[in-house]
Order: sequence, then structure tokens, then C-alpha cells
Amino acid sequence: MSAPNIPLFSQTIIHDAYGAVLSDVETAMRGKDPYHGNIIPVLGPTRVGKSAIMSTLVDRSDQANSLVPMKNTVWATLPPQTNGKEIYRSILLALGLRTAPKENTATSRERLYRAIESLEIKTIIIDEVHHLIERGSHMPSRMAGDHLKTLADTTRINLVLSGLPRFQNIIDDNEQLRDRAQQTILFKPYDWQIESERASFASAVDSAIGSLEETGFKLHIEYEDLVRRLYGASGGRIPMVTRLLKSVAVATEQTRQIGLSDLRRAAKSMQQSGIPISKFFSDEEPDEIELMRSFAGTMSEAGLEFNVETLTGLGAAWDVREAS
Repeated sequence: MSAPNIPLFSQTIIHDAYGAVLSDVETAMRGKDPYHGNIIPVLGPTRVGKSAIMSTLVDRSDQANSLVPMKNTVWATLPPQTNGKEIYRSILLALGLRTAPKENTATSRERLYRAIESLEIKTIIIDEVHHLIERGSHMPSRMAGDHLKTLADTTRINLVLSGLPRFQNIIDDNEQLRDRAQQTILFKPYDWQIESERASFASAVDSAIGSLEETGFKLHIEYEDLVRRLYGASGGRIPMVTRLLKSVAVATEQTRQIGLSDLRRAAKSMQQSGIPISKFFSDEEPDEIELMRSFAGTMSEAGLEFNVETLTGLGAAWDVREAS
């Protein structure tokens, strides 16, 4: 058995938060005024599932007006330490169009406008938009906002801006961009404090485990215990769960028997730093405050507020605040 033959490797786990965010984005896209551009920010912590949303938007879109197969929704990604020219260059590359090294910003912009019109592009996704505000970016945040505002105004397309929550600062600091943008759609991890979110997380885990079991894998750990451990290791992020399960599936491909020690080794192999996620697969079960501390840490790292809903949550918030 090889990785491509394990269904989990080619599946997107459809879960409640994913469905809600996708629905919100598609609703915002359908509500676009045909005579004006539409800016839709979709922000959330790393590895929460934003890329899966963007991929689905592309898959569901229609064909562009092109002789070669091309969708009328285009997904571009900004490089680190970006500038105005890189915004247009990234989209041109996503359209399959080359740019000359010495081509200036104005020329790239005009070429892009012509391409959008001729190909009848309806939506442009710009991923990693937080690179516009990172240290080392080669333009002021207000200017970055002006580029995005003008792109939407001139082409009258849906402009979906995907990235980390700190990009919100560019929106807030540019009143013209802020007035043109839809309300930011925030894609958050599941909060263990909230019963309905615990249930949604558990349901998604059940789908992922079921995918493995259908292929002959056997997990030697009680389901409720596994859900808790996976929550702590992922901070409530489903893509982190699937990444961990994929890693352990590869490591146990021959035996197809998965125990705590296998999960612990897989967790160690997939992390550089931060909260040591392998500790959630030790012999001792994690307690409630450890689970909530993992979620609170994920939110804090993304610059998002952790809303305290329980006394245990208060303890987790205090621990994260002390650590930072």
C-alpha cells in the first residue's frame, strides 16, 4: 500500500467550520454589484484550512475565455518581502503569463488589466496577503492597500484576500480599502470551551479516522481519548489533525496498527518548535487546561483574542499571557 492508495491523502475533510466559511465566502461573491469590485478578506491562523477553501473556490468556478483550460477564478500567492510590482506579477504568473525582469509596475498592472478583461476572469484570490505587512516588505501598508483597492475598482472582479489575521491592520489603516471591503471572514480553530465546537471537532476527527479504518488501519486507543489528544496537538485545527494522521499512516503502512507511541513519533517528526505536540501522546492523558492552553496559544500566535468562556479557560489564558 502506498500513500496515494490511502484515501485520506486525497480527501478534504468537510467539517462545520469549513462549510460555514466556504458558505460565507460564496455568499459574499454572489452579492457582488456588477458595476463595482468586491473585496473579501478571509483571515485565520496558519494551517486552519484557508487553502482548502481557496481550492474549492477554484474547483467550483467556470471556465475562462481561453483556448487552453483555465478557470475564471485565479489563485495567486504573494512572495515574502513583496512590493507593488509583485502583486501584479504574482497574478500574471497565475494566469500563465510571463513578466520580464525589468518590466515596471505600471506596465505589469496594465498587462494584468487587459488579461483579466480578455479572459473574462471573475475572481482573483491573493493568498499570503500578510506578506504585505511583514517586516521587510518594500512598501508602506497604506500603499499596499491602495494597490488592492485600485485592482478591484478597475477590474470590477471579486478579490478574495487570504492570509494571517495581521493583514487586518492594512484594511483598518486604509479607509478607502476598508469602505470597499466586505466584513472580514474569520476562519478560527475549534474552541474546546464551547460544547458545540467540541462536537464539531470530534465529528471531523471521526471522519478522518473512518477514512483510515476503511483502508485497514487499526487505532489502538479509545476514541474519546484520541479526540482529546488530537485536539491538544492541533490546537483545534483540522488540517493539523489530518497532517498528523497522514504522517502516522505512512510510518505504520506495513503493519497498519497505530498506537500512542506511533502517534508520539509522528508528532515529533512534524514539528520544529512551539508547544511540543508530542506530549499530548504520552502515557498520561492531557488535562482540560492543557487542551485549552493549546488553543489559546494558537490564537495568541495569530494575534487573535482568546475569549474566556470557562474557569479552566481563564487559567489557560493566564498561562499563555505569562509565557508571552
